[in-house]
Amino acid sequence: MATIHLVCGCDSILRLQQVLVDLSVRCGQPGVMDDVGYFLSKPGTLRRVPHLLLFSKAPTLDLERLTANDLLGAVLLYRYMVLGCGIGMFSTNDRSGRGTLVAPAALRSAMAEMASRSLMDRGVLAVLISFRDGDTANDQKGPEKSQLFGCSTVNEKTARWAWRQRETPDYLPLETTFDATLAKIGTRTRRNMRYYRKRAEAELGCVFLPEVQITKREFLDFNRECMYAVPAKVASWRYYSLKDLEKPLFMGIKDSAGRWLSLLGGRRHHDGTEILWQMNRSGLSAYSLSIVMRSYFIEHEIAHGMRKLYMEGGTAHPMRFSFIPDRVTDLVVVRRSRLGLVVPTLAHLFIKPDNELALMLLDKSLYGGSTNGSQRLVSPEEEAN
Repeated sequence: MATIHLVCGCDSILRLQQVLVDLSVRCGQPGVMDDVGYFLSKPGTLRRVPHLLLFSKAPTLDLERLTANDLLGAVLLYRYMVLGCGIGMFSTNDRSGRGTLVAPAALRSAMAEMASRSLMDRGVLAVLISFRDGDTANDQKGPEKSQLFGCSTVNEKTARWAWRQRETPDYLPLETTFDATLAKIGTRTRRNMRYYRKRAEAELGCVFLPEVQITKREFLDFNRECMYAVPAKVASWRYYSLKDLEKPLFMGIKDSAGRWLSLLGGRRHHDGTEILWQMNRSGLSAYSLSIVMRSYFIEHEIAHGMRKLYMEGGTAHPMRFSFIPDRVTDLVVVRRSRLGLVVPTLAHLFIKPDNELALMLLDKSLYGGSTNGSQRLVSPEEEAN
């Protein structure tokens, strides 16, 4: 019988970072909990309070002496807040599902369900857990999984459940040389990477700097001159957050006049390198500065022995078609109650491209009958009638 222990707040969770790192290695998910502080502090549309659910066989845990061997798994979710008050919604902060649930592959779906039931027992209105299942050999819950569950007042009569599986581009394999890597990317992307880089060098005097030195004021000034400039608060967070990463990357390109053309923040973990954000000067779209910067970045990281390229939040660029895919499971649970009927309306507050909770709650295809074995939600209108 597994028990769940709840840890709330950034500081409390950060004190357990090494335990989470060790647990992820033990569960065959190395790197997913590295630099967790960066993701805990990531700004969002609304304030979010992180909650860590720890699974153990012991009824109590001594957090001061806790080790990975004391745990069966862990789930990291965020509670949404409005005007300092929780609105009863918990969600993952990563639609890729990589940094949400840490557990042996055979137990991940069971732990996701157990975490959802535990939160619903606490009066929560809606829960979304996106995670990498990893248990491709056995999608159904076996007897050994059901033994994890304790008594719960939450069942299909008190909550609406929906499971969905989707494929997501995971990472770009990096070969031992830049040319060998490009050879496995789509023809058009490969051609563009070479063409726009040469053009930027010839016409703009583009120079690559693998280690950027820039003041906060210069960084904020550059942000205002960029395409898709972010609010000053978010830009400040980007500037300072890199210093808290274990192996941060801060690269850029300048023109012949010394102006910044593009800045890129990232990190290394194990054999992978990850682009966390990128900023490109506006008014130069003809030079495709984004792809020029990525070209330099990929070449630099290959030279430093990296074998996988990740992009935090994903990418809409066609190079995603060259990424190795992986399967993500989304579990969403909504309370069956009059208050629960307003959940889809509340979801409008969170609509953003990377917010899977809002997208699922507003997805009409989830309401109605069952398809391919996935349980569908009953629409609020149907339930009210």
